[in-house]
Amino acid sequence: MIKKWMFLSLLLIPSSLGVFAQSADADKKEDESCYRKWYKIFQIRGADEVEDGDYDNVVVSLRQGVHGNCYYGKVSVKKGTLRSIEIRIVDGKYEKVTFDIKEDYSIVNGISETIVAKLRGNRHELNVVFKEKLRPKGNSYDQAPDPEIEEYK
Repeated sequence: MIKKWMFLSLLLIPSSLGVFAQSADADKKEDESCYRKWYKIFQIRGADEVEDGDYDNVVVSLRQGVHGNCYYGKVSVKKGTLRSIEIRIVDGKYEKVTFDIKEDYSIVNGISETIVAKLRGNRHELNVVFKEKLRPKGNSYDQAPDPEIEEYK
C-alpha cells in the first residue's frame, strides 16, 4: 500500500512542476516592459533613418530599475542626436525632461540610446522610440536558423 502511494506521488510531482513552469513563463511575458516589446519589434522589422527635425508622436519609455512605462512625447533631433525631450500630460500639455545634452545620445535603428534624466525630481532611465520610423511588416529580413553543431561534425 505504501509503495502504491509513493509511486503515485512520484508521478504527480513532475506534472505539478510543469504547471508551475508554465505559469512562470506566462508571468514573465506579462512583466515584460513596453520598452522591451518595442525593442523586439524594431529588431525584427528595422527602422528607417531618423533625420534632423522635430517629432511630436514618439514613445518615451521611462524606467526606474525594472519598473517602467511608456508615454507619448515630442523630441527635437539635431545632427543625429536628441536635443530636447518632452512628455505629454493627460491634459495635452507637455513637461520638459532634464538631461545632459552635452552628451551625444544617438538614435540607432529607430530607438535612442539610454538616457539618464530627471523628471519631477526623480532619476529615470529613458529611451525614445520613433514608432513612425518602424519599417512595414513585410520588410523584415528572412532569418536563417541557428546551425546544429552535431550536423556539421
